[in-house]
Parts: sequence; C-alpha cells; structure tokens
Amino acid sequence: MSTNEELSGLEEDGAFYQRYLRDDAIAVSRFGVIDKATAVPGITANHNPYLKTERTEERVIVVDEHTAIVTYHVAVTVLVDGNEVQVPSYASTVWTRASGEWLVAFHQQTALDGGQ
Repeated sequence: MSTNEELSGLEEDGAFYQRYLRDDAIAVSRFGVIDKATAVPGITANHNPYLKTERTEERVIVVDEHTAIVTYHVAVTVLVDGNEVQVPSYASTVWTRASGEWLVAFHQQTALDGGQ
C-alpha cells in the first residue's frame, strides 16, 4: 500500500483522534491552538455532531519516509443548537511515522466564507 493510500484511509476514519494523535500534537483553527488533551475530550463529548462530511481536492505530499502532509477541502454539515450548519473548510494534516505507525503531529483547519 502506498503512503498516499495509507494516509487517505486513516483520515477517513472519524474515530482516529485518540489513537492517531501524537501526545504532543496540536491543532490550529479560528478558535485558536489546542492540544490532544483538550481536543479528544471535546470531540468525544460531540456537542455539535457531524451530519455529513464530504472531502475533495485531496493531495498527499510525501516529504520523506517518516513525514507526509495531507491537504483537502472538506464540506461539513454539523448540528448546532438543533440547526444544520454548513462549514466548508480547507484542512492540512502533518503525519509522522514512528515505529512503523503513522501519527498526527499537526492539524490546521481554515473555515471558508459562509462557514459558521
């Protein structure tokens, strides 16, 4: 399996956060910078459930045998206070491989105009 196929498969798995985030991983969004210890409980609480997620324009850049970057456009529909809200974004994830396992070191998401 190629690095592209392997990482695309991992990013499709919505429950990967606890397992695939490095302990020192960070994420950046319009809400600021958060670490794994903050992100995982928030995702687990699921206050704004995803109703639909559609990824397009995916690209995988293999930096070296231990580092890759995945970028994509994502059209997410979430439930906020009982209302469906569209949140189109561009996202980038930096993956690192240690002991044969790919883990996320960094994730960034940029909401596009119209996203709530």
